[in-house]
Amino acid sequence: MKKAFRVAVIGCGAICGNHIKGILNAGQAICALCDIDPAQAARIMEKYELTEIPVYTDYKEMLDAEKPDIVHICTPHYLHAEMCVEALERNIHVLCEKPLSISMEQLASVEAAAKKSSAKLGVCHQNRYEPNFLGAKSLADSEGVLAAFGDVVWIRDEAYYASGSWRGSWEQEGGGVMINQALHTLDLLQWICGMPTHVLAHTANDHHKGSIEVEDLAAARFECPDGTLINFYATTAAGKSFPAHIRLRLNGKKTVHAENDLLTVNGEILRAENREDGVGKSVWGNGHKALIAHFYHCIENDLPFPLDEKEGGKVVRLILSMYASNGKRIEIFKNEI
Repeated sequence: MKKAFRVAVIGCGAICGNHIKGILNAGQAICALCDIDPAQAARIMEKYELTEIPVYTDYKEMLDAEKPDIVHICTPHYLHAEMCVEALERNIHVLCEKPLSISMEQLASVEAAAKKSSAKLGVCHQNRYEPNFLGAKSLADSEGVLAAFGDVVWIRDEAYYASGSWRGSWEQEGGGVMINQALHTLDLLQWICGMPTHVLAHTANDHHKGSIEVEDLAAARFECPDGTLINFYATTAAGKSFPAHIRLRLNGKKTVHAENDLLTVNGEILRAENREDGVGKSVWGNGHKALIAHFYHCIENDLPFPLDEKEGGKVVRLILSMYASNGKRIEIFKNEI
């Protein structure tokens, strides 16, 4: 019989719906919501037919009053690390949206709290659960990778950045296209190819100068310990959003292309999907359902969850190193603890 957990959600913005659907799909109920805007929480309650549960505007008050077993963090980036620490110190399991942190200091604080806590921490890098990317990783694991390329080509306009006061700022978003839109695709490449040791990167705000202070364009060259090179490009100044995409050149002289909806090897389609009925969007992935189900399975059976604080922190280190590079080849930042 499936164990019933007390589950709370902090943050009722755009991504929380994916978490709510994943929680309900996992056979769990939600005991409380928290958002600084009660009206937004009420809209979420109505949309997902969540009745007779309390709504809080202070997440610490909610943690202390409701004593949830598990909390999902779906807030703006700058709050993730702080909220993870508060929950872990109470031995509450945490599933946190990306990015896990926006600074090395924040990352160190989360890792320290996780080390002391009896609770598990998971990070939402849902594209690792996509069948096409799993297929690409299986091919790479069996043959080895010579070189890799990834790109994220999306459109974000002034209305998007105006939709939240935290968007487009270094202090609260922690960056632009890299730490928000392109994080998942870069995470896939390091997951498949191995963690790089060095990077040379350029970032710029070329097209959204009047709207944001962070980058809307990024290009990087990462070096892995085995000699594999990863090239990466990202922009939010496209005319249309395209599916996130990776390309691998394998030792067996195969070229693999993988997107959320498509997997090809040497041009031959191995897998194609239609995402019209999916939970997410084809341009940013549909893996929340599988990831959340796996997270709950690991908690129920006291198993390690693979996307923990150390694994979730890898791409944060890569992105922060990109920001620090400024056109120079530098060593990837190391964990603080």
